[in-house]
Amino acid sequence: MFEKEEKNLIGWKKAYDELLYPAEDIDAAIQAGFQKGRQQKKKVMRKRWLYSSAAAAVFFITFFVSIRYSNVLANYIAVIPGMEKVVEKIRYDKGLLAAVENDYVQEVGVSQERNGLKVNIDHVIADEYGMVLFYSIESNENQTNYQIHDLELKSAKGKDPVMATSGYGVDFPSDTPRNKVDTTAELFFSEPLETTDFILDLEVGTGTQKEQFEIPFSLNKSLEQKKTYEVNKTVSIEQQNITIKQVEIYPLRVAVTLEMDESNSKKILSFDDLRLVDEHGEAWTKISNGVTANYINEHEQILYLQSNYFKEPEELYIVLNRLQAIDREDDTVVVDTSTEEIVKQPKGDLLSDLEVIGNDVWFKLKTEKEFNYSLFSSAKDANGNDYYHGNMVEGTVENGKQRMGVHLESAKVANPLTLELSFYPEWVRGGAKVKVK
Repeated sequence: MFEKEEKNLIGWKKAYDELLYPAEDIDAAIQAGFQKGRQQKKKVMRKRWLYSSAAAAVFFITFFVSIRYSNVLANYIAVIPGMEKVVEKIRYDKGLLAAVENDYVQEVGVSQERNGLKVNIDHVIADEYGMVLFYSIESNENQTNYQIHDLELKSAKGKDPVMATSGYGVDFPSDTPRNKVDTTAELFFSEPLETTDFILDLEVGTGTQKEQFEIPFSLNKSLEQKKTYEVNKTVSIEQQNITIKQVEIYPLRVAVTLEMDESNSKKILSFDDLRLVDEHGEAWTKISNGVTANYINEHEQILYLQSNYFKEPEELYIVLNRLQAIDREDDTVVVDTSTEEIVKQPKGDLLSDLEVIGNDVWFKLKTEKEFNYSLFSSAKDANGNDYYHGNMVEGTVENGKQRMGVHLESAKVANPLTLELSFYPEWVRGGAKVKVK
């Protein structure tokens, strides 16, 4: 059902992806024509509607085809014995699904038990710079809460891996007691692995006990090597210059190294729409869960995309359209926690209703849609001491405002308090397409 329509949609998407200008520019040009020639109102309005509808349709097509592709592939792989739990954790990551499809996942099947708690390492997907572990925790008694603490990967022989970033599943309390949970750990290294024999060191806690585990395991398949493309091309979006320096493609992810021009008038906070696209228009987007970026310095960072490692496209492009960016002088918010006053904020005054509750500093952010980003990366008092302990975001928008906050290590700070912005609802838009291969 709908096979013919889907084939046509994919064809139209391919043609759209090869256009020289983004949809925003097309709409702007049509609108300019409308203003210039009112005597042709019906004709212009019809053309504008067609182009706007095409842009909306392409968005829908991309979403539909991508989700359908991921779900069809995931459902197909899940039929393979033992892959159901793996697929459930990576269903929306095309790169990891492709690794499983290409038999790059390794079965581990080791476990360790301590006083009624048991940890099972079931599967792993690894490359020379990273590892995704699929593991489960079992208890002799039903539990409402399972917590992972201090997870660390050690070498069973020689030098320990040099960890760059890590993230591991933390299970939130549940109203339904259960005796088993399945979770994952993402571990990435700053140097290539020198061994295939490891020890997983972690502490597991429930509501009633904590146990320490040291579980040895080994990789039984050779690790695929990365593919490196030196790009070194500069693009400009609203006079903000960005250099795509390098693209490294691993089985687990794609690393795109970017450098922002120091003379840019704006500080780029986030690359909201950056993707890898092949000659057919198939896209690999930013990783939605886990480690999404690594900041080298103020002007250079590495963004991580889903991997196309197991594809061999004839052509490959980096496509970049929308960035969160603010004027450099607006990159901080200054508050007085004693008087609950906003002393300084970016132009537009989107923040209001400052409220201090214990160690939490709350704002209301003026926004039409949910802005599900953490606003701040640091919180320094008048003496330069950093009290930052995490961000808080409430997803509901009420009366055009969304509640946001920052959690401090202590409520006793020397005012004023300076909060550095890491995300903010201001964007620059454009269209850039750089050939990688």
